[in-house]
Amino acid sequence: PALAHGCLHTLCGAGGEGLALREEAWKGFATLDDPLATLLDMLDASRGCGGRGPSLEAWVARELERWLQAQPRPGPTQGDPALKPLQVRAVRLLTEGPLSLVEPLLSIFQLQHADRSPVLARIHRLHQEGKFKEAIVLGTKLQLQADLDVEKMCVPLLLQDKVGLAERYVAGLPHLQRRLLTLIDSWCQPGFDVRVVASAHPTVFYAKRRGGKLSFALLCQPVHGEEQPGLESPPRNSQEDN
Repeated sequence: PALAHGCLHTLCGAGGEGLALREEAWKGFATLDDPLATLLDMLDASRGCGGRGPSLEAWVARELERWLQAQPRPGPTQGDPALKPLQVRAVRLLTEGPLSLVEPLLSIFQLQHADRSPVLARIHRLHQEGKFKEAIVLGTKLQLQADLDVEKMCVPLLLQDKVGLAERYVAGLPHLQRRLLTLIDSWCQPGFDVRVVASAHPTVFYAKRRGGKLSFALLCQPVHGEEQPGLESPPRNSQEDN
């Protein structure tokens, strides 16, 4: 812990992310008996680093990820008894910390194989708090789509015209792509009024369009990037984008 606080103090006082800072970080990692545990200690301590905390946390985690990948033996393998308690700590930090930590912690601690229940609980909590983008990004990066309801996750994004996030959420998952296409198709039918859907989601500030419509040219584009029967985009009124 003392070393973690010392390293953190040095990084907090340093400016920029140049090669010199990276070299110092890598030298520091090489001196550690347990770099993974020290990273977790450092992430806990970084909360005292003021407003620079989240970006600093992500930088340190990314550098350790790069350093580990450059080593002949990058770290404990799945099934190693020493890894499980580290995964428990990493999941807690992941669910309480910024999204910028997701990818490095996922890689370093092999969290795709860890207990999913705390992360799922975090995603549901984010959703309840109206943080729909954060919820779906976390679910996408951790590949938790099979454990989540696709309509529940995607409808708030469609209401906000964030169809790109919904597309990435179902990318590579044909059964979920079909469900999303079916949902989008129903929204593209004549007489559909988005205000009816929005009324069932009072916490969503949907992208209001004239006549209660969204930007259908965006919503009705196929998820696969190819034309699908029944999903042709209707004529678009350019004034609706204003």
